[in-house]
Amino acid sequence: MAQYLGDGMINLKVEIDDALKFFDGLNVNKTAIARGLLNTVGAGGKSRIRRNYPALLHKRSGLLYKSIKYTTYRNGTKVIFTNTADSGKRTSKDGRTARYGFMLASGYTITAKSGYLTFNINGKWVKKKSVTVASRDYMEEPVLRYMDSGELNRNLDATFQKQVDRLEKKMGVSLK
Repeated sequence: MAQYLGDGMINLKVEIDDALKFFDGLNVNKTAIARGLLNTVGAGGKSRIRRNYPALLHKRSGLLYKSIKYTTYRNGTKVIFTNTADSGKRTSKDGRTARYGFMLASGYTITAKSGYLTFNINGKWVKKKSVTVASRDYMEEPVLRYMDSGELNRNLDATFQKQVDRLEKKMGVSLK
């Protein structure tokens, strides 16, 4: 289940409790197993975001594309998708560095320092004092589609089987 929290944050809930119940009574680190399963979710979500990136943004910006990452909490409870691309310049309003991904997800306004902003649109020159860019979250939609796909379930099953195989090899028994 996925839920949009605002400010470019998505809360994903993956039911891995049933998978972890399989390991009850065994001397294993359930947190490490949960982290492994969540890493699978993160890697698949990241690949989906990158795959759909050109279709949603219509521009090939290597800096933003390369900055798409995921992080799994050490306690095995959360996966966070982030991007860290920034302009390297401070904004005039509050002095913070302008981050591209956050600006795209929340929308922003460009104001002329003096005079007008001038654009050539379909052969006509247009002057504006400010331009508002609508919000465009390029990460949420691909991750939500991935969460609803059968690909996620197949990837989680494969990761779970790897965990079981590793445990079987370590214990020298068959758990099937």
